[in-house]
Amino acid sequence: MPCVYTVPSGLCDGKAALSKHEHYLPRALGNFKGDERLVDRICDSCQARFAKFEDVFAHNSPEAFFREMVGRVGRKKHRGKNIFYEPTLGIAPLTVLGKFPGHDFEILWEPVSSEGWAPLSQLVFIAKDGKTFHLPFRQGAMNAEKIRTLLEERGVSADQIVAISNRADEAAGMKELTNELAPKGREKDDVPPLVNGVQIEGEMRAAISAEYLRAITKIAFHFVLQHFTQFSGLEPEFNDVKRFIYNGAADRRIVEPLREPFVRELQQGARMKRWGHLLSAEASEQGIEARMQFFAGPPVQPIVWRVLIGKNPSKIIYKQSVGRAFFYFDDLGGEFHGERIDLTALERILIPTNPLIRIIRRFSRRAH
Repeated sequence: MPCVYTVPSGLCDGKAALSKHEHYLPRALGNFKGDERLVDRICDSCQARFAKFEDVFAHNSPEAFFREMVGRVGRKKHRGKNIFYEPTLGIAPLTVLGKFPGHDFEILWEPVSSEGWAPLSQLVFIAKDGKTFHLPFRQGAMNAEKIRTLLEERGVSADQIVAISNRADEAAGMKELTNELAPKGREKDDVPPLVNGVQIEGEMRAAISAEYLRAITKIAFHFVLQHFTQFSGLEPEFNDVKRFIYNGAADRRIVEPLREPFVRELQQGARMKRWGHLLSAEASEQGIEARMQFFAGPPVQPIVWRVLIGKNPSKIIYKQSVGRAFFYFDDLGGEFHGERIDLTALERILIPTNPLIRIIRRFSRRAH
């Protein structure tokens, strides 16, 4: 069987070998006991292509933020990347904004422990009209000309500049830039470093880019291929979703966010004991769709993604569904970072809600 992306024409050329180890759940999310691989369905060339926007999913997304909170669970041999400083595929780094204690302007922050945050090394440009621009500082990555271009694109004038440095060897480079960008007298006093971190009230911002949505869709489609083995993946009903994954082209809605959890117990108010990922797919006469929630955990219920895979290619259509959960262990230091379980066995991972609360919620929904 050829790579599924050889159909429709114009995508994969079919020359590369088929992969034995395609992770439908990105390996950047961890190594889970009981996980499966998609074998002989996707070629090595397509894998390399998809890895680029999976990099966005892992390093420049809401999931990237929670991945930092849980712990870095990717491959140990891969270079570590600071997602708060480094862009991914040209997309600006993940941003966490909050006021510095004792000041009235926001700055960029990064986690230094499970509970503490510290300022990034950065330059903060503050215009007279109150507009600000925050630039993570990486030695040698920026010059004054590039910064002026960025300020012009964002409509921010450098009426005041705040320089924050976490390392002694950055001070000279920062001073050189501020001297060139700010006429004498326009610099604000430098903000002193916070060595051990502080607790802040901040706002996390992550771009929902086209590359990110393609990564979400790829996970969903490959999950369907893994678990609905009656489909080869070459059926014309999958052409739309494959075009979107491969090159971002779409003539219909492919992926959309949902506000309500798709797991019944979570809808009723239960919470997770551990951090994990929830994936499900259903094939029926209405078509094939997948729903996914990444980094659901004790304190939060992140966004649910619904992916409309396409019409059901089956000649005889009956309803079929599958659900998997991937939960992290408390100790991430072993061979496996967590385990895979069926969604039907989810009860042992949940903290049930009070039955009275369930009744109140049902009554409230009916009243509306």
